[in-house]
Amino acid sequence: MAHTYYCSIEAASGLAQSRRGHGQTHCVQIQVYKVHPSLVINMDQTGAHLVPSDTHTYEMKGVKNVKVIGADDKRQITACIASSLHGDLLPLQLIFQGKTAACHPDVTPAATAARVHITHSENHWSNQETMQQYVREVLVPYSEQRIAEHNLPAASHICLVLDVWSVHKSEEFRMFLRTHFPRIHLVYVPPNCTSQLQVADVILQRPFKHGLRRRFNEWAGQVIREQIDDGDVFGVNPYLKMSFIKPLLLQWCIDSWSKMKDGRDYIKMGWHSCCVSLFDVHDQVKRMAVVEAASRDEFEAKAFVPEGEEGKEDDYDTEESDHEEDEEKDELDIMKERQFGTRKSARKRAQASAFGFQLNSSQLAFTSDSEA
Repeated sequence: MAHTYYCSIEAASGLAQSRRGHGQTHCVQIQVYKVHPSLVINMDQTGAHLVPSDTHTYEMKGVKNVKVIGADDKRQITACIASSLHGDLLPLQLIFQGKTAACHPDVTPAATAARVHITHSENHWSNQETMQQYVREVLVPYSEQRIAEHNLPAASHICLVLDVWSVHKSEEFRMFLRTHFPRIHLVYVPPNCTSQLQVADVILQRPFKHGLRRRFNEWAGQVIREQIDDGDVFGVNPYLKMSFIKPLLLQWCIDSWSKMKDGRDYIKMGWHSCCVSLFDVHDQVKRMAVVEAASRDEFEAKAFVPEGEEGKEDDYDTEESDHEEDEEKDELDIMKERQFGTRKSARKRAQASAFGFQLNSSQLAFTSDSEA
């Protein structure tokens, strides 16, 4: 029997209540199914440009027309990135555009060692097929490794946290899990709350993309230096063909993701911000209290999944540029010591009053989906 829980939110003003409720949903899963922190997993998709260009370049002073390498290059792949409550990073799934495996770059020893799963779709977007592949080829093998590492029961349960994108909450995907992987249980992030409640959005996407951009710039700089040494500077455009850039991008993805594994505390900080900070899911007493309250039907029951959904397709072309200005100011070294400023104003902070249709912080909407 596979159960799916979710946290509901009636209005944007109820974000704090939604955050607390989101933590409570994890408590139900963790306590009822004895889910190990390494098996509480959040996954999300993000678009990655084949040419992760920047908005700045060098040119002679006074020149009116300045070319920026790859500024109009919209070619992308999709990277599925995930982390666990224990601070682990799962292997990448990279989705290339094409109808057959001929569009894949060659699998390198580095890709094999990193357990990267390479697949394709007609528009490089994640879909039903690639999501099912992700479960089979990435999520389940990862869980088996963690089960062996922590000496857990072979049939240990998994809590998979997803946003409410149409594919994630579709009946087809849920039926796939119920039929083939009943020990995987879903928790949905409420719509319009991913910037606060989804670890992939809060802590993973930006440094991953920054790593891609940095490695592209290093490669482009090396190509230009070699051309200068040879006395024939013609730029990098001839090297931006699909057949040439795909293997490079594959390696850049591996390098960027592998570098982030060094920031285990950074990943845990993201989980703390999105889940633990307002409801400590590590506290067994609190988990038991939530389960007992659920058994007494103290939570408001609603639809199976939250209404509304995330516009995943719209994010591919836009989210790369959303943080360009910020990324220029901050290289996002995940190992750098964080600096905290001080508040200059002496004015006392006022507690915001509740308004609109805020939920009580103890309210959590959940149902069970028990079709066999």
